[in-house]
Amino acid sequence: MGKRHITLPDSLDSLFIRLEEIILANSGESDFEEIFKLILAKIWDEQKGLNLLKENNDEVKTLNSINTLLGELDKNWPGILVEPYTKLSPQHLEICVGLLNNFKLTSFSFEALDAFFEYIVSRTAKGSKGQFFTPRHVVDFCVRIINPKTNESVLDPACGSGAFLLHTFNYTNSKCNNLWGFDYDDKAVRVARALLYIGGVEKPKIYKANSLLSPSFQEQVFFHSLSESITTIEDYLRLNKVDKEFDIILTNPPFAGEITEREILNSYDTSRGKNRIERDTLFLERCVNLLKPKGRMAIVLPNNKFGGKEFAGLRRWLLQRVRIVGVIGLPNSTFMPHTSVKTSIMFVEKRKSVLKTLPSENIFFGISEKSGKDSKGSLEFLSNDNPSWENLDHDLYEVEQQFKEFIINEKIGW
Repeated sequence: MGKRHITLPDSLDSLFIRLEEIILANSGESDFEEIFKLILAKIWDEQKGLNLLKENNDEVKTLNSINTLLGELDKNWPGILVEPYTKLSPQHLEICVGLLNNFKLTSFSFEALDAFFEYIVSRTAKGSKGQFFTPRHVVDFCVRIINPKTNESVLDPACGSGAFLLHTFNYTNSKCNNLWGFDYDDKAVRVARALLYIGGVEKPKIYKANSLLSPSFQEQVFFHSLSESITTIEDYLRLNKVDKEFDIILTNPPFAGEITEREILNSYDTSRGKNRIERDTLFLERCVNLLKPKGRMAIVLPNNKFGGKEFAGLRRWLLQRVRIVGVIGLPNSTFMPHTSVKTSIMFVEKRKSVLKTLPSENIFFGISEKSGKDSKGSLEFLSNDNPSWENLDHDLYEVEQQFKEFIINEKIGW
């Protein structure tokens, strides 16, 4: 096959776009699965120093190299690949590998695969369900405020690509391994596992599950004829013989969509007797119930949960069970280009028992005015010669300093 001129990409985004174009135009295979395999094979080759993907102008040899890498990866990093071999033709594979060879993906740490996942998946199922990828400087901010310890258990029940868990692992100098992630999206689960493997987590505890299904729901449907088995977070914890509650929860649950299933509605305090309720409301209650007494949580929620009159009952329910330590308002552009929904991060500590009357407690209210993005969602950097998350133009460090002073003055002990 004659080689045609290829415009080499000068950024990860353009690399992924070019790979997608080649696969969609020429193979008919799943662009997600095939690019996922190529990225993983490239990272495995680099991490192990195998150098199997070097330029050799031999299409059959390139095909064999890719399949060798995928086979080794599947043995060592189980639960990521649907099948450990490429479905691309040798000709198109050679073009794709040629593009990949212009990059050293491990130099981007986990961000290479993370950026790919956001680019591919956010345009399809994820965005339509109100699930948006949390900008990494927001993730870092949450982790630094919550301040996880090496011996603590950490949960994200809507883990997406696993950023909260990976950043926690890095924050604790790779010493915190009691990390748990759940997501209903199979692609998200496999990418999260991959990111944690790449980051150094030996056996990622990432599972596919509907986190809103609770033991109370199981009791209601016990006698029903179900087409599929119902597995809850608690089931996975029991199988692993660990505590059913967590020290820390870090999460950005889906914003959009309503729950109308009667059995689910009746399994939550905040929705019992109602015909429908917003999904993130149930995630909030679920997270509170999964926290240990004195456990702490950072959760991203739409602003209507904090000020809307219709959610006054939810806020009362919440205040009876947790101390709200702080609420940080985020700019409208934070989740652009996926959504302009105004959001805030709520930081809470679970009470030892449910209060009958609400106490008078100080709450830190902070506002971030610089999201690190423009109005269209493009990243804005302090200097264009260093386009990385660490160089993003945002103001969360200033908010963090004030928030930590409040935590110290209130003797909260985080």
